[in-house]
Amino acid sequence: MKDWATRRTRDYVETQRWSGTGDMGRDVVGYVTRQRHEGDWDNFQCKQLSTRLSEREAFVELGKIFMHSAAGEYRLPREYTFVAPKGVVRNVQNYVAHPERFRQAFLDRWGELVAPGLVENQVVPLSPEIRDAIARFDFTSVHWLDAAGLAENEYAVPALVKWFAYDPGAAPAGVTPDLPQDEEAPYIEQLIGLYGARRNKTFADFNAALADPDWGEHLREQRTRYFEAAAFDRYYRDSTPPDYLATFKDDLYHGVVDTHRDQHADGLARVLKVLAQASQVSPAGILGHYAKVPVKQGTCHQFANEGRLPWRK
Repeated sequence: MKDWATRRTRDYVETQRWSGTGDMGRDVVGYVTRQRHEGDWDNFQCKQLSTRLSEREAFVELGKIFMHSAAGEYRLPREYTFVAPKGVVRNVQNYVAHPERFRQAFLDRWGELVAPGLVENQVVPLSPEIRDAIARFDFTSVHWLDAAGLAENEYAVPALVKWFAYDPGAAPAGVTPDLPQDEEAPYIEQLIGLYGARRNKTFADFNAALADPDWGEHLREQRTRYFEAAAFDRYYRDSTPPDYLATFKDDLYHGVVDTHRDQHADGLARVLKVLAQASQVSPAGILGHYAKVPVKQGTCHQFANEGRLPWRK
């Protein structure tokens, strides 16, 4: 559940854990804006319980939000999610499924369920300010997730890969734009320079190199490989733990770096040798299993972009 919460809250500009004494009903908070609690925010109330979240617990936890918001501690959250491995009891499921019924239940049952549980040794009455907070809160924003729901949630996939050897599957194929993109500029510029050095001429621009009978097709192939690697990165960045992609790239780097450092007839010969070597490298792990030759070769162009393994020295 901790891995899921960490991944889920990456969508926010900032996150904060408030769990513990004085948390004011907050657990894992995702701030939507830099204004933090003065702007929109979401609350994830994570309960590591051996049983289902009870009706009383659900009312008290959400009641804390109303109490502290009414006291001016923070704005009402935009979204509120109960995260409990065993799920929530049926009555809570029914309330979440009927938002206006849930709202009315807070008004009707405050004294019975909520008031005695908010502050130790105190009974918190349903003040006009709390009543107003309940009236303003969007009960359609209340959700719950159990272990099964977490397993099906896209943000849980990296945790499943890490802890249960879940197979994230193959990355989608890359799509190569017709026109060169800014992100490709470094390696393309280097390649065009090497083509020119081999031909003893200077290509005016990308289109001139693309029209070359000897190296135009080669340039097209390199762009295809680059975008295969880019699609691979995007997919596994979202579906595996962060270190998986970094480890894959480190394995590939060490598999080709000695070839890159070797003596070559010219810069283009270096490119061809490194790409050939990359096709033979077999990085460990699930990413190595799914990395086809174009992905590994395209990753070498990423290295050239970064200056890690430049094509032109």
